[in-house]
Amino acid sequence: MYARVITFHLDGITPSEFQAHAVEVAPVFTTWPGLLAKVWIADEDANTYGGIYLFADRASADRSRDTDLFKGIVGNPGFADVSVREFDALDEPTAITAAVFADAHAV
Repeated sequence: MYARVITFHLDGITPSEFQAHAVEVAPVFTTWPGLLAKVWIADEDANTYGGIYLFADRASADRSRDTDLFKGIVGNPGFADVSVREFDALDEPTAITAAVFADAHAV
């Protein structure tokens, strides 16, 4: 498995506008082959928003970077200080603590 964490600050849009936008675009993420899950994250007090993505493998994450959706995240003028970090997952302990994802990855 492979993980991506994207964070950003809202710039010129309100938290409620972001929430509405997130609900609107969420179904598009389900079209990314190999994306096992996306968790939407928010810390309104710190004006920090983003997502935690879990992919079946690094190749799936690599392919997602070529999509208009990904390019729209990193290039969105309403998002400031965009940070994209990616990580290899430690499969053995993850299979213990997040078995549902380990099972999906094994399929």
